[in-house]
Amino acid sequence: MLFLPPSAKDSPMKLIPTPSMAWALMIALALPVASVQAQSIASPPIPHATPAALHHDIYQVLHLSASAQTDVPQDWLVVSLSVQKEGLQAPAVQRQLNAVLSSALAVATPMVKPGALEVRTGEMNVSPRYGRDGKINGWTGSAQLVLQGRDVEQITTLAGRLQELTVSQIDWLLSPEQQTAAQARIQAEAVERFQSKAQSLTKQFGFAAYTLREVRVSAQEAGEGVVMPRMAMVAMDAAPAPLQTVAGKSRVVVNISGSITLR
Repeated sequence: MLFLPPSAKDSPMKLIPTPSMAWALMIALALPVASVQAQSIASPPIPHATPAALHHDIYQVLHLSASAQTDVPQDWLVVSLSVQKEGLQAPAVQRQLNAVLSSALAVATPMVKPGALEVRTGEMNVSPRYGRDGKINGWTGSAQLVLQGRDVEQITTLAGRLQELTVSQIDWLLSPEQQTAAQARIQAEAVERFQSKAQSLTKQFGFAAYTLREVRVSAQEAGEGVVMPRMAMVAMDAAPAPLQTVAGKSRVVVNISGSITLR
């Protein structure tokens, strides 16, 4: 404590700081700051959330595929006829090819029936012919005419009448309607197989259920073409007659592939 002399009782009171009081004041002011700093240092850092902490369930993605197929009788005949010409000048060769095609189209066009007998031109090309000295000594060209449809008798008869053209290839295919119908028949079967396979694999891997993640559906047709032997082409040129051809079968396949989420 600080005692004042008696003479100072009536005078205004004054506080005379001492070293001990100043030190006490500094300690009192510093305590809150030290306390705050201590709290900041003592508080542990908050860890960042990880995907594993946010999602407790574990999911697995499985890729699989299934298919269904059927054999369908071919009902669409495609006959490719071709002609070859040679000459010293390219324009002359091209004129010869155009003349043959024009003559053939004049015969074929009146017989056209959509779906039964259709006619279209195919590839045409003219290329140089080289001699032994490596120089161009002429030109050779080829052109194509295609007959196609369901009316086998009309197509084969017309092919035999076009004397300036030779048959280069015969193909049996499925008509668009036949192919679409076949795909519709087996698509449900392919889907059922995909679902059955998904359920079976889900259980085998120890999961309770699955969710469809993505799926793709595709279809294809596989058939065999018939190439005319060279002797047959020569014989047809000598004695026009309807072509002899027999249809086969085409295999239509529907494929389903995709992925599922096991859970």
